[in-house]
Amino acid sequence: MLGPLLALAVTAAPTGAQAAAFAKGKQWEELYLAFAAASPEAAAKGDRPKIAKALLAGCLALEVDDAVMAFSLGEKSVAFAPTAEGLSCTALTAKRSDQRGAAEEALRRGLTSYPKDGRFGLELGRLYLEDGQPGEAASMLARVPPRAKESAEAKRLVAQIARESGEPASGPKVRVAEEPSAPGELSRATSRSYESSVDGDGRRVRQNQYFRFYYFNSKRDFGQRAEYEGTVQGALEDARVTAQRLLGVARDKPVDVILYSREEFRLHHGPQAARAVAGFYAEDAIRMNDSAEINDHNRSVLVHEYVHAVMDELGHFNQRSLPVWMHEGLAEYIEWRSAGSEGPPKPFATALQQLALQDQLPKLAELSNGPLIATRNPGLAYALAAVAVRLLVERRGMSEVIQLIEDCGKGTSFEQALERRFGTSVARLDEELTSSLK
Repeated sequence: MLGPLLALAVTAAPTGAQAAAFAKGKQWEELYLAFAAASPEAAAKGDRPKIAKALLAGCLALEVDDAVMAFSLGEKSVAFAPTAEGLSCTALTAKRSDQRGAAEEALRRGLTSYPKDGRFGLELGRLYLEDGQPGEAASMLARVPPRAKESAEAKRLVAQIARESGEPASGPKVRVAEEPSAPGELSRATSRSYESSVDGDGRRVRQNQYFRFYYFNSKRDFGQRAEYEGTVQGALEDARVTAQRLLGVARDKPVDVILYSREEFRLHHGPQAARAVAGFYAEDAIRMNDSAEINDHNRSVLVHEYVHAVMDELGHFNQRSLPVWMHEGLAEYIEWRSAGSEGPPKPFATALQQLALQDQLPKLAELSNGPLIATRNPGLAYALAAVAVRLLVERRGMSEVIQLIEDCGKGTSFEQALERRFGTSVARLDEELTSSLK
């Protein structure tokens, strides 16, 4: 027969006081039974962290003696409030109870939500090493921040991967990779794990079913290459997952990514481009400037350019089917969202509002053809384009934006698709922009 406290818990909306009472009495089984079927939405918003804390206490208390129950409590704790401690306990107890898929999911969620917490990259690296995936392990270990207490162990494991690779003193045996093919003809690996090679120009090549990236070795030794490639792989995967989460779609066809140092970018694309752009997408490849090291700025640029690659595929590789402001606006909007923002940086937001109040906003038609980087104020042009896309998303949702891109790729004019999908025109959208920004 249920005790009075447990009977109350299962018949009413869960409360933080009830959870705390179970935790104080170390009644872990009763705590789990009381909250196993509870929906976080049914609890008061202020109670959710308290409930999560009580459930986490149970996870930590049982992680050695009863990993299965501990995992159940940790998983429920994360549902109420996904803290770093909760995700870590959930992952470790999932691994101890042989639920490796759940462990990977919790660790990846922790890595995304708490990138400065070294536990998640380290434990993912260990998980992949145990599963015989040294390339994936190196990718995750490279994500451990240099100042994190786990950094020394992550570097030790990267060195271990290098030693166990069996690379001879004369250098690794490699196969020669093909040059990037035309759209639709890219010969690629079909596995999520990365394969290594060297192309005819001496560039290192790493590829899996989603990406093929190139870079010049720059005299890195094997350990340095493993660390760099692991960082790149993590950044590319983050860009793919972020775009899929925010767009609702991802790219099916794999993408080439060419990573240049600043000097290499200047050599290939000219000094003006090297000064002006952080990267660009063209001819079915992302070209990244100043990426000898991968930092937060590079990661944001990768998200932006990967969105262009997704749009290109959605539009049947007919880039001229959409106006430039739509191309750049959607990529910029997703970049904002990936950074946790819904709008432009404050200086551009203020400038747009002032122009709207003066009825002097640039017209979208003026941003339809040439590159926005060539406009008088590129930052303002990108911000305006992204706000226009945001209006469309707010009106009918991201799925209609995706449908519009596909319509245009199949031959429908942009104006026709805009009227059909959103019941507006470019001219009316200009008016709505001015009104919303005022």
